[in-house]
Amino acid sequence: MQKTSAPFLNDINDVEKHLPGQLSAIREWFRTYKIPDGKPPNVFGLDEKFMDKSYALEIIKECNHAWKELITGEKERKMEHLDEGVKKLVRKLSKSNLVDLAAYDDDEAPSF
Repeated sequence: MQKTSAPFLNDINDVEKHLPGQLSAIREWFRTYKIPDGKPPNVFGLDEKFMDKSYALEIIKECNHAWKELITGEKERKMEHLDEGVKKLVRKLSKSNLVDLAAYDDDEAPSF
């Protein structure tokens, strides 16, 4: 992307307006990039539509809320009605485990 385009790209419709064809090229790349490794093409949800800024911000907000529930232990306190497999997974992702992940270098993959 040219540096001069950035100030004009405030939502998804701006990308097609200022960089015609770029969204289709990005989708096609994500669809096919694993094929050389013998994997099938990726399939996309949402009728293969690119979602707008408002949608993306809502997803970010939901993920942030879920993350906060995990690291504060709130999720663990709310899970008495869940089955044991779910409880075990939530405990595995608890604050103590997430803090342990912070000790890894960016180049080193953490194990769970």
